[in-house]
Amino acid sequence: MAEMSVIELQMMTKGMADQQKMLFMSQYDSVKKDPNMILILSVLFGYLGVDRFMLGDMGMGILKLLTGGCCGILWLIDIFTIRGKVNDYNRKQANEILQGIKISE
Repeated sequence: MAEMSVIELQMMTKGMADQQKMLFMSQYDSVKKDPNMILILSVLFGYLGVDRFMLGDMGMGILKLLTGGCCGILWLIDIFTIRGKVNDYNRKQANEILQGIKISE
């Protein structure tokens, strides 16, 4: 899935007051992960599960840590798929923040 665009973020905050939009953006900016940074971490330290730990995927992170990325197989797969996982993580975080703001209305 593609990285979240400005248009997608605007659609998510449509109908919100300016203060709510600012709250959403400040919270989202503090939790979102940069796909390029996670890719670099995946290449350098992915066999230790660092990339998965950064995305909150503790189970796979521990598996990769204990097995050396399953002898490099999971490490290699993650190099090609980690950007999509980061984008999914960012969308999930944005939706959780959005739900929290809507509940507090």
